[in-house]
Amino acid sequence: MSFAVKIETCPQCRSRKTENLVRVEPGCPVRVYVRCSECGAFVARYTLERYTSDKPYESLLKFSRRGGCSIASRSHAQELEGFSKKIETEFKETTEAPFTELKVEEIICELKR
Repeated sequence: MSFAVKIETCPQCRSRKTENLVRVEPGCPVRVYVRCSECGAFVARYTLERYTSDKPYESLLKFSRRGGCSIASRSHAQELEGFSKKIETEFKETTEAPFTELKVEEIICELKR
């Protein structure tokens, strides 16, 4: 398998119940802070290249319109549809993959080998 899946675990209380705090700040990449729902401890921070919700097609369409891009052509519409399908496929693969107990840093090192 060319990817690994990890469920975040709180370093303080070992709970797997977490919540994402999404920080959006002008001029900065979107940052997601993961906080333990049980004890409130900091678990992790991720910096996003791109954000996609449960409606990726609509999200990308809105983003493209805001930037002044034209989505009128058939090729652009197919590209947007492919984007949504790719996300759905990756999500399904991710949920079906076995979880690892490795830390994210360890997973990154393993996959670079």
